[in-house]
Parts: sequence; structure tokens; C-alpha cells
Amino acid sequence: MNIQFHNVLAFFHVVFFVYAIGGDIAVYFIGQYMTRDELTIEERLRVRSMRFLVDMSARTSLVLLLPIGFHLAVSFGSPIKGNYLYLIWIASFVWLFLVWQVHFKKGTSLGELLKKIDLSIRYLLAAILIGFGSYCLLTNTLITTDWLALKILLFGAILLNGIWIRSIVGSWQNAVDLVLSGDSNRAHGEELIKKNQAMLNKAALLIWFLVIAMAFLGQVKPF
Repeated sequence: MNIQFHNVLAFFHVVFFVYAIGGDIAVYFIGQYMTRDELTIEERLRVRSMRFLVDMSARTSLVLLLPIGFHLAVSFGSPIKGNYLYLIWIASFVWLFLVWQVHFKKGTSLGELLKKIDLSIRYLLAAILIGFGSYCLLTNTLITTDWLALKILLFGAILLNGIWIRSIVGSWQNAVDLVLSGDSNRAHGEELIKKNQAMLNKAALLIWFLVIAMAFLGQVKPF
């Protein structure tokens, strides 16, 4: 039996890709229940709590795709290797630990602090990846393989898309509170829920496009 480390990483790269897009698809369909006003708000909130748990598979996969992707990229001319690559692996596992702590500490003051730190990391990482990918594409230096540079740029765009989704999710509680208050506020709350879900649907479609585009570039390597 001859198993090479590069091939093992490539295998997990595919596995985490499937979990990333599969988790997002599951979250999308679970989210449709939030707009079903024939269900009580309590029933819909139970469904929403399940959506948060399912979403962790996508979040976990996204974090792990970063170091695996950079490791595989060395074979295609990436200058990020050696100690820099080890640093990416270590930082990614620290980030993954933070992501799960945000989930476990949800609803606490510590959880809110960790969520802000996680959000700051995503902003910073998105800026670095988009900037680095764009620089490589425009100057044809560092990473001279254009499809790989574009993949890095798209990964940053996926992070920005995730931040957009978070901003939409952050406005859910106000809509839910209006529905729970009853009376005339209920109709307004239901309308807000439908608007929020419509925005989430658009964000989900965009992230599917970005992920599929990355997969196409990695598999076909068109340029």
C-alpha cells in the first residue's frame, strides 16, 4: 500500500468541501420553516436552534479548508511553505477552537466577546486573502498560477459573504420579539421574518456559487 500525505490531504479537502456546501444547503432548507406562519413561533424557534447546530459542520469545514488548501497549494507553486505553513495550521486550529467556544458559550457575556473576536478574525482574514489573491493576479508574482490566486480571492469573498449572513441573522431577534408580543406587532414581526429569510436565501445562493466556482477552479485549472 502506497499512501501519500498529499493525497490524504486532497481527500480531506474534498470531504470538507462536501460538508461545507452540504451544511449550507441543510441550513437553507431548515430556514424555510421560519417563514411558515401557520406554525407557532415556539415551533419555529426549535427548528432554528437545530439550524444553528447543523451550521457548525459548515463553519468547521470552512476553517479546516484554509490550512489544507494552502498545504496543497505548495505543489502548484505557492511560496507559503515551511514555518509559514505551520503557522497557518496552528492559527487555524486555534480559530477552530474559538468557533466552537462561540457556539458553546452562546447567550453569555463571554460568548458575545468571543463572537466579536471571531468576527474580527473573519474581517481581517477576508481582507488579507482578497488582497493577496488580487495582488498575485495583477502582478503575476508570488503565486503565478492564476486559477490558484483566484481561488484564494474567492475564499476571502466567501468569508465576507458569511459576515453578511451574520448581519442578517443578527436582526432576527427583533422580528421574533415582535411576533411573541402579539397584537398588532405580530403581523409586522412575521413580515420582518419573511424579509430576513429572503435575504438569507440570496446570501445562500451567493455562497453556493462561490464554493462551486472554487471547486471548478481547483478541479479544471482553466488558466
